[in-house]
Amino acid sequence: MVSETENTLGKDDVMDVFKKASESKDIPKIYFNGATLFLNPGDSSMLLSVNESPVAVINMSFTVAKSVAALLGSMIADVEEKTGNKIMLTEDIRTVLGMK
Repeated sequence: MVSETENTLGKDDVMDVFKKASESKDIPKIYFNGATLFLNPGDSSMLLSVNESPVAVINMSFTVAKSVAALLGSMIADVEEKTGNKIMLTEDIRTVLGMK
């Protein structure tokens, strides 16, 4: 899986940037277990939440949103292939648990 950044920096450089960002006290680290998408005329937004409480809003262009979707899809497909396990969608889990 190659990210857009790897195309310009190279894999080792990307890992170095990620390590520095992960260790930086100036860059927020956000965990979320829920996301709601919003479509605006010129771009898109994603509301991130933890247990249905908002924690952050991310605004992005359609191009970046599509690129992120493709990268995430590729990453999850790789994990599923290597582990032999299908990762369930949140909506699937809600349905199975009768939470819908």
